[in-house]
Amino acid sequence: MPTIKEVKHRLKGVKGHVAVSIWCREDVIGAGKENGVQLSDRAADIILDDIDRHQDCEYGITWETIRWAIASWCDAHPRYRRFTNPDGLEEDS
Repeated sequence: MPTIKEVKHRLKGVKGHVAVSIWCREDVIGAGKENGVQLSDRAADIILDDIDRHQDCEYGITWETIRWAIASWCDAHPRYRRFTNPDGLEEDS
């Protein structure tokens, strides 16, 4: 995922309007907290990078995309696993 500095460089010289969606580490950490997962800054950055690499240009990045990416992260890193259902990201009881 590009850094702010890289984005500024890419936009240098662009004239007119640009449509951009920006998701940040805090968005991922917040979505994790809402669903019972405490993510580190590094984990959030890795999840953002994964989202960026695999995003579908037809659908973009949504909160649902972020929730699925967090669920996928939890599957790959069992110490983060808290969910029974990636659709609702419900906590295990």
